[in-house]
Amino acid sequence: LRTVSTLSTTGTCSHNAGSYSSILSVVTNSATCRLLARICSLLQVAHGVNAQYHQHLFSVRLDFAVDDPDGGKGLVDIEALPESEDNPASNAFVTRETPLVTEKQAQSLLDPLKGRYFKVSNPASLHPVTGKPVAWKLMVPPCQLLLAGPRSALATKAAFATKHVWVTPHSDAERWPAGDYTIQAQGGEGLPKWTAADRDCGAGADPVIWLTLGATHAPRVEDFPVMPCEVVSFQLKPFCFFAGNPGVDLPAAPNAASTLANASAAAVENGHATNGCCGGH
Repeated sequence: LRTVSTLSTTGTCSHNAGSYSSILSVVTNSATCRLLARICSLLQVAHGVNAQYHQHLFSVRLDFAVDDPDGGKGLVDIEALPESEDNPASNAFVTRETPLVTEKQAQSLLDPLKGRYFKVSNPASLHPVTGKPVAWKLMVPPCQLLLAGPRSALATKAAFATKHVWVTPHSDAERWPAGDYTIQAQGGEGLPKWTAADRDCGAGADPVIWLTLGATHAPRVEDFPVMPCEVVSFQLKPFCFFAGNPGVDLPAAPNAASTLANASAAAVENGHATNGCCGGH
């Protein structure tokens, strides 16, 4: 898996509040990739000082190459099946995958009630066990989108924050979700302008995912004088990509913190010294 990620942010109502964010990417032994954005604000919450409600919204541009750069994208919902002869106990559920093939059709909202996630697959590379395209699973916690109204300056300049997911065909000229010059622009630049053409973004178009995530911050007194970090993140997990769990063949290592309870006392009573849970052996 190779990804090229670009992150952009937008803040709403930042007057009287200085803020900063740090970005950290983590890859675990099981090949799960996580990107975390830590949000901190310096808020003057004291007598006579107002700390306004505001939002921290991030746009992450993900340019995937799952065995090759031309893979497809899909939206997956987990849905319960209706009670029927095939489901007499009314406890069955299935996954339903919807290919995202055009820019307008691909504009999506997260739906936690459906367990919605997204898949990045490569139809040209089939898994030897399942016979299905190798893929990676994009998991995003649901978040509030831009709360400013559609006629506001924020909505016209940061329209990317009105959808959780956008998909576009790859273009080196399309790198910033709100356009190249956000402050000077009149609005409508970036993703809304590019996707108006409703271009093909299915397999073979080298599609790029634009992901919106963030947090809505209603300040509290406990945020003073320094706000504790609030973390927003998403995960990428291999989905029928490896032959098995890639972490199972890691070399074993003893856990120095793991000891048998009361081992030392028992050894002393028996006249034996011990340096660990197994009597030093």
